[in-house]
Amino acid sequence: MMPGGHLATAAALSAVSYAATGSVELAAGCFAGGFLIDFDHYLDYLVVEGQWRKPNPLDFLRYSFRSEPRYLVLPLHSFELMTLLTIVATLGKNTFLIGYLIGAAMHLAFDIAINGDYALRQRYLFYFFAYRAACGFRSSDLLDITVRPGSGSQPIREFFNWRPLTAKRAKLARRAAARSSL
Repeated sequence: MMPGGHLATAAALSAVSYAATGSVELAAGCFAGGFLIDFDHYLDYLVVEGQWRKPNPLDFLRYSFRSEPRYLVLPLHSFELMTLLTIVATLGKNTFLIGYLIGAAMHLAFDIAINGDYALRQRYLFYFFAYRAACGFRSSDLLDITVRPGSGSQPIREFFNWRPLTAKRAKLARRAAARSSL
């Protein structure tokens, strides 16, 4: 799912959780898990990809939407971290952390559903940090995408798309074969 979709769903989840419980901590946690979890993409851009000299968010969005990252570490997008945080939340009864886990579960569910159709070689395995590590975090081993022409040219507008401007290579091949058989 694109960032704008995560922003909208995280805001809605936060509003519903606040309306249902009156807890600011729970609502803030839902927003953090639902949207701010994507901060690890920006960290990858700056630290892993070495783009710290171009920290401008628009440069980051262009870079991401063109699928230019060579590596995808994404420590916050991992089932292992979610398991550890669930144990901590259960033991500590931390309202913010419980909200974070609810938001993150929603975020990862949308990522699996949408990114699994548009970008990922392994829809579920991708969200295991150990799997990404076994692939050397190389995006070429983790993603199966073709970037559509124009991706990244309008980063603000693309931010608010629900689906990425990419398609799986296999889907494109099936569509081309279907067209040629007509």
